[in-house]
Amino acid sequence: MFLNHLFKQLPDNIRVERRKVKYARIQVMPSGEVQMVVPKSSSSSQVYGFYQEKKDWVERKLYQFSLHKQQAIRLQADELMLFGKAYRVVTNPARKRPRICHVARCIETKQNLFDREKQEAWYRKQARDYLNRRLALLAGQHGFAYNKTSIRGQKTRWGSCSSRKNISLNWKLVKTPVFVSDYVLLHELVHTKIMNHSPAFWQAVAVCSPDYKKAKLWLKQFGAFL
Repeated sequence: MFLNHLFKQLPDNIRVERRKVKYARIQVMPSGEVQMVVPKSSSSSQVYGFYQEKKDWVERKLYQFSLHKQQAIRLQADELMLFGKAYRVVTNPARKRPRICHVARCIETKQNLFDREKQEAWYRKQARDYLNRRLALLAGQHGFAYNKTSIRGQKTRWGSCSSRKNISLNWKLVKTPVFVSDYVLLHELVHTKIMNHSPAFWQAVAVCSPDYKKAKLWLKQFGAFL
């Protein structure tokens, strides 16, 4: 049950939820939403008091997320993000197929790529073409074997690998820098041999992707804004 209506003193971006928990906790989301989970027995004054204790920390986190968003997404009105960089979109009604010029960082197409559905469909096609090729290349380079791949729109995952060595990848990976998407692909490829996150797993990831910690940090800071 959500209790925002009981706490008019709290900012509008705070969501309060009663649960069967022993202690109250608070989480700041990259979107700017603040989630508070409190014990069912908590009074309105207790919840408000808990927020006051955490207010400075909450405001610092919100400020940090706002800075990260400004750093990650520096797009003009006519630009889209591809491989971690801004690409200018040029509409050309005469062009039958979209053309991407990586040197000039330009996407030429007759489609309106700023229509939400068309944009996602375009991104998904880029993801299928690029990520499938890249996965096969990295698997060959590092001696991995996998079964099938799928491109999906997972809410909380960048990739996954099943016990049957089927790999699923998030289409938004084509928005990330190459070193970031390579890390995710190699992460899932390592799972074809080690189906856990043990020290041995991370040692294997480090061999294939020496900058994996940098990639993980990029996703943590900027992934929510893609």
